[in-house]
Amino acid sequence: MKNKQLGLKENWSLFTLLVLMSAFVGSMVGFERSLLPVITSNWSLPEVQSSLVMVATFGISKAIANLFTGSLLISLGRKWTLTSGWLIAALVPYLLLTMNASWMAVVANIALGLSQGITWSTTVIMKIDIVGKKLRGTAMGLNESAGYFAIGMVSALAAFFMDADGDFRFILFASGLIVIIALVLCLLFLPDTKSWALIESEEYEFITEVPTNTFMYTTIENRDLRKISFGGIVNNANDGILWAMLPVILLSLNASYTTIGYLTGIHAASWGIGQLFTGPLSNNGNIHKLCGYGMLLQTAGFFLLPILTLQILPYLLIGIGTAMVYPTFLVGISNFSHPSWRPKALAAYRFSRDIGYLLGALAGFFATWSNSKWTAFIAIGILTMVSGFSFLLSKTN
Repeated sequence: MKNKQLGLKENWSLFTLLVLMSAFVGSMVGFERSLLPVITSNWSLPEVQSSLVMVATFGISKAIANLFTGSLLISLGRKWTLTSGWLIAALVPYLLLTMNASWMAVVANIALGLSQGITWSTTVIMKIDIVGKKLRGTAMGLNESAGYFAIGMVSALAAFFMDADGDFRFILFASGLIVIIALVLCLLFLPDTKSWALIESEEYEFITEVPTNTFMYTTIENRDLRKISFGGIVNNANDGILWAMLPVILLSLNASYTTIGYLTGIHAASWGIGQLFTGPLSNNGNIHKLCGYGMLLQTAGFFLLPILTLQILPYLLIGIGTAMVYPTFLVGISNFSHPSWRPKALAAYRFSRDIGYLLGALAGFFATWSNSKWTAFIAIGILTMVSGFSFLLSKTN
């Protein structure tokens, strides 16, 4: 441990490998997003409701995985927790390639959610371990940028391939190859980063109190952590409703798969690339303005979607707004938690955040029952606005 140092420059090769791992994690979601209309096309449920079921099961399984990953990181270690997440991910292409009933798609989606919760949470904590506090925002910006840029690029490329060829098996073979490469990297090249976290723990001079219940402390008791947790819930409700309902709405407007992949790809890519610039802005720990204005930009995008459905602007606003908050939320949780219990605090936040997918799906079901496809978007837009003002009107400690 004496030879280890905290920092980006000091650990650039390991950090680069972890960024690549984040891109692989994001790619798995990108494949699924592009295939969602195809996977659910033969279900007995209406197309919108089928998509909402998939998003809800993904969100619940990912949230549950996040909740338990904090304990796994402490007991099992970073390296083997990450490896277990990729082993679960291997089930996804296998189940979809052999699918002969709708339940297999649901099980594959649950496996995807579980693997995403484990792998993404682990890569986040591993980067936080090795970087330390000084450049934490930059690290989180790079992490989230790699993941969500990969979602956007893979989603767009896979959708383009679907339009050109129509055979989705190639896309699933590609996702299986990514799982194999990720497992090889985990087993042969990635060390456990807990020893770096111990270095930071020795340097920490605040937040020495260990919460009796980390989950309650993160989501309810601590004001700063509570605001971030609520913002995460609302942010992923946004993403869930976009993921589930927007492709179906665009198809109803006679948009091609290429157009759907292009528009949803703009959202994910602007979200991903934007974090390269917004992540470093949170290095100084002053996060409330970034979070507040980011949520309000998302609000504007949601209110414009019904008017400019086939235009770029709403997707850019939502993507850039998300880029402002996503790495900043992680920085805020890390800044207000001690390294000794930080994995559990991040797990509690990520559990709360991914419950937002369920909230988005429920809002979508309500919209389908009320025969107003934009009702859910407006309702979640209002929630996003409330979250934004909660940051702007009440500064962090």
